Amino acid sequence: MSKEKLSRILLSVVIVNTAVVSVAVDWNASHIFNPTWVPHARFHDVVMLWLLSSLSVIALWLLWRRSAEPQVSTTVATLVPVLFWAPFFFTTLLVPGTSLSAMPNEPLPAIAGITIYPNVVIATINEILAAIGYWLYRSYQKTSIKGI
Repeated sequence: MSKEKLSRILLSVVIVNTAVVSVAVDWNASHIFNPTWVPHARFHDVVMLWLLSSLSVIALWLLWRRSAEPQVSTTVATLVPVLFWAPFFFTTLLVPGTSLSAMPNEPLPAIAGITIYPNVVIATINEILAAIGYWLYRSYQKTSIKGI
C-alpha cells in the first residue's frame, strides 16, 4: 500500500472516530440530556456536534477528492480533528470552573497520583494518529515530487 493511501486511510479513521466518539459520548444523560445543564448549554453542545459532524464530512471529501492542490486539501482535512481535540489540553487552564470530568464525583483512574482523564487519552491518541497520517502524506509528497 502506498504512503499516500495509508495516510488517507489513517486520517479518515481519525476524522470518523472524532465525529462518532464525540456524538456517542455527548448524546446521553451526562451531557445533552443532563437535567442539571441549563438549556442553552445543551443547545451549544448540539450545535458543536452538528458543526463537528459537518466539518468531518467536508474533511473526508477534501481528503479523497481529486484536487489540483492536494496539499491544501490534506492539510485542511487533518486540521479538523486536530483543532477539535487540541482544547482538551488547555481549556481548563484558560477558563476557570471548567472540568475534564463530565460527572463531578466520577471516580477516575490515576497513575503515580496523576489523574487519567479518558477524554484526554482519546484526544492524545487522535492527535498522534493525525500527526502520523499527515507525516505519511508529506513523506509521500516529497518522494513523488522527486520522482522516486
